[in-house]
Amino acid sequence: MMIETTNLTKTFGDVRAVDGMDLAVEEGSLHGFVGPNGAGKTTAMQMLVGLLRPTEGEAYIDGEKAGTIAAKEKIGYAPQEPAFHESMTAKRYLVYMGKTAGMGSRANERADELLDWLDLADAADQTISGFSGGMRRRLSLAQAMIHEPELLILDEPTAELDPTGRRIIIESLEELTEEGITVFVSSHVLAELEQFIDTVSILRDGQLVETNDVSAIQSEYGGQAFSVETSDDERVVALIEGREWISEVRIEGDAIMVATDQPDEFKSELQTLLAEEGILLEGLSEEGSLEEAFADIMAGGEAE
Repeated sequence: MMIETTNLTKTFGDVRAVDGMDLAVEEGSLHGFVGPNGAGKTTAMQMLVGLLRPTEGEAYIDGEKAGTIAAKEKIGYAPQEPAFHESMTAKRYLVYMGKTAGMGSRANERADELLDWLDLADAADQTISGFSGGMRRRLSLAQAMIHEPELLILDEPTAELDPTGRRIIIESLEELTEEGITVFVSSHVLAELEQFIDTVSILRDGQLVETNDVSAIQSEYGGQAFSVETSDDERVVALIEGREWISEVRIEGDAIMVATDQPDEFKSELQTLLAEEGILLEGLSEEGSLEEAFADIMAGGEAE
């Protein structure tokens, strides 16, 4: 296991921010870590990284105890609110961080690779103080990657990014797992997260309440989501968007993804509407929604 914890607990006074967390994350996986604000996600991540010492329990990174030099060398960490040497240029900063991590002359080449990979090459010689929020997020990921870690721990890496910035980050994370790097990522945008993670852990009030494959959680809990394929997807979206039986609708690849709290009415109305408009229904399948499953779990729901 790349990450393994036993009874991991952190208290602040009378508050148990993380309470007896037993977690296992396989090497090479893209693992989501979700929960409402205040659930303990950042605290748990900081214990894994070694920034906080557990009150009870233990955490191991690829067999090394969290917080030790051996464990820290395996980890790249991008916090929710990244901090930089604002007066430095992006490249100088990355080279500095690489050399601090013991990379020597390799740091310069590695910085160029990461700046190019994350679409920051044109800003390499700009001072960080002038960077936009999206550029800072990408630079934070580059910083986490500079020493070629085996595990990335990322706290809300797509927060406050525009669609282009989110796409760059997500595609980068998918590429990393293809190379065998383990990615442990938190996000509150579940509709986005479920598109690229393999497994997910859900935290509620500091306690781990569910860990499983995304597809398993989607099917076990009561999400009402549908994949619709038609002969004219864009026209269908325009026709059904805003209807009272539609909670959310978007095009994903070759299908329309629909969330609804009125599934029977949705299916009936959709077929009637398509027939009236002369649009062919090529496929309709029910799918679980991570967001709906999350809401059900937070409310104390049971698997179906």
